Amino acid sequence: AIGNAFAVLSNPEKRLRYDEFGSDQEHVSTGQARHYNYYTEFEADITPEEIFNVFFGGHFPTGNIHMFSNVARDAHYYPRRHRNERAWTQEQEEEENRPQNSYSAFIQLMPVFIIIVVSVITQLMATNPPYSLFYKSSIGHVVSRETENLQVPYYVDKNFEKNYQGAELQELEKTVEKDYIDYIQTSCWKEKQQKSDLSNLAKLYRDERLKQKAESLKLEHCEKLSSLIGMHKGG
Repeated sequence: AIGNAFAVLSNPEKRLRYDEFGSDQEHVSTGQARHYNYYTEFEADITPEEIFNVFFGGHFPTGNIHMFSNVARDAHYYPRRHRNERAWTQEQEEEENRPQNSYSAFIQLMPVFIIIVVSVITQLMATNPPYSLFYKSSIGHVVSRETENLQVPYYVDKNFEKNYQGAELQELEKTVEKDYIDYIQTSCWKEKQQKSDLSNLAKLYRDERLKQKAESLKLEHCEKLSSLIGMHKGG
C-alpha cells in the first residue's frame, strides 16, 4: 500500500488520474461483469524494501521477501510475482556463473600446481651424490676414503667400491679434489676477512684485547690451501 501511494504521489500523471477517478477504477469488457484491478493502473514504482532502506539506512534484509502474504494468487499479485521471478532468474544466472568462476580460479592456480608436481617428481627421481666431503650418515656416506693424488678426505657409502673402479674412480676423485679446493679457498677467504675486521676494530677503538685476538687468530684453511698447492706443484 505504501509503495502504491508513493507511485501515485510521486508521478503527476498518476496523481491526476487518481484525483479524477479515484483508486476504484473499473474496466468493462463485453459480456463480462465489472471487475476490480487496482495494481494494473497504480503499480508501485518502489518496493517496501526500498522504502525501508531510504528511511533506515539500508539495513533491510534482502532476498525474496513476501510482504503481502495475505494476497490471493490471482492477477492482483502479478507485479510481486514478476519481481520474484526476476530475483529467481538473477539467482539462477549467479549459479550458472559459479562453475565458470571456479574454472577461472583453477586456471590461475594451474602454474602453482605444475611447480609443486615438478618439484615432487624431481625429489623422487633425484639420487644421492656418490660422495660427500663430510660425514653424512643420513645418506649413508659413512666410509672414509682419500684421493690418490692430493690425499683429500671424503666419505662414500658401503657399495662405492662396487660402482667406481679404474678410470671412473680417477675421474670421480678429480671432482672430489676440485670441490675440496673450492671449499678450502672459500673458508680461507672468510678467515682472512674475520682477522682483518678484528684488526680494524682494534685500531678504531684502540683495544689491546681485540688486537691480540686478531694476531692470535689462526688461518687453518689458508694453511691447508698452501699445503695442497705445494702438493699439487710437487706432483
